[in-house]
Amino acid sequence: LRKAFENLDGTFIKLGKLLSLRPDLIPEEYCKEFEKLQDNLKPFAFSEVKKIIQKELKTPLKKVFSKFDKKPLSAASIGQVNKAFLKNGDVVAVKVKRPNVEKTFESDLDILEMVAKFLKEHYNNEVIDYQQIVKEFEDYTEKEMDYLKEAHNLNIFRELQPNIKIPKVYDNLTTRNVLVMEFIDGIRIDRVKKDRKNLARRIALIILDGIFEKGIFHADPHPGNIFLTKDNQLALLDFGIIGRIDDEMKGNLKKMFVALIHRDTDGLAD
Repeated sequence: LRKAFENLDGTFIKLGKLLSLRPDLIPEEYCKEFEKLQDNLKPFAFSEVKKIIQKELKTPLKKVFSKFDKKPLSAASIGQVNKAFLKNGDVVAVKVKRPNVEKTFESDLDILEMVAKFLKEHYNNEVIDYQQIVKEFEDYTEKEMDYLKEAHNLNIFRELQPNIKIPKVYDNLTTRNVLVMEFIDGIRIDRVKKDRKNLARRIALIILDGIFEKGIFHADPHPGNIFLTKDNQLALLDFGIIGRIDDEMKGNLKKMFVALIHRDTDGLAD
C-alpha cells in the first residue's frame, strides 16, 4: 500500500504522511510503514525551480542570490527546499511549489472523495466519518498551497514564541509560490541520540504552551519539522498548517485533564 501511495505521488503521499501519525485511524504496522513517506521524495528539476523563481520575483536568479544550490535539501508533496545565499551574505532556505501541483491535488481529491463515499456506503463506521476526514484533509491542503499564508504564520509564531528558533521570512522575496526564509542548521529530532527524555519533555512543553497559553499551535509536528540546532535550541519548521483554540475550548481541555487526574469519569464525559 505504501508503494502504491508512492507511485500515485502528490496527494496520496501527503495522505500517507497524515495516516502515519494516526494510529487511532489505522493499524500501527501501517503507521510504521507510512512513516517512510516522511523522508525525501523525488525532487523536480533545477531548471523548473529557476523558471518558477524568476517568474514569481520578476528578476533573474543571479540578481537576487550570490549562490544557489542546485541539489534540494528536501522534497515534499507540495514543494521542495533549496539552500541559497543572498547578495548580503544571508543564508536562506528557498521553498518552491511544484509545477501544476494544484491541478494534481484537485483531481486526486475528487478520487479520495469518491473512495470515502464508497467506504461510507459499504463499511459504515459509527466512530470514523471517512468523508469528514477527506474534507478536513482538503481544507488544510488548500491552505498549504499558499506560501503567503505560511509566511504570515511564521511571522505570528516568531512573535509569540521567542524561546523557539523559527525561521525569519524575507517578505519582499515571498509570493504565493515561492517562500524565502532563514536557513536553520540542525538535526531532525528523531535522529538525536543523547538526552532524548529531556528533549521529549521540551517538545511537549512547547506544544502544551501553544495550546493552553497562546491558543495557537503548530499542527503538523512530525519529526521532519522539528530540529535541534547546534547550540541546543529547538527549531520548528513548515508552518503550512496551524491550529487555533478559543478560550471555551481551552477551558474544556483543562477541565478534561483535571477530570482525568481525579479519575472523574462523569466529569470527563461532560
